[in-house]
Amino acid sequence: MSWDRKENGRKYYYRNRRDENGRAVKEYVGQGRRAVQAEREDQEARLQRLQVKQQWQTIFDELDDVNRPVKELVAINTLLMRAVLIVNGFYLHRGHEWRRRR
Repeated sequence: MSWDRKENGRKYYYRNRRDENGRAVKEYVGQGRRAVQAEREDQEARLQRLQVKQQWQTIFDELDDVNRPVKELVAINTLLMRAVLIVNGFYLHRGHEWRRRR
């Protein structure tokens, strides 16, 4: 969304959007009252999207706090599993496959 000034000195308002093929397209809105109203609508929509994004981020942060002990338990379990495999004669082949030493 932007105001573009042309060679004649006038300002015109354009919206950026995606067409059916996913390409970015500038859509001419106009000038004057109509353009100012469209700019206000675009700003309100942008603000609303930002508020929704912040709400979702808050939810994700809370879930991350809840899942932190589980992640720590998984990390400890993985470390313990590796130790048991190494003690029993296994090694990590190419960094992703456990094999028994001969």
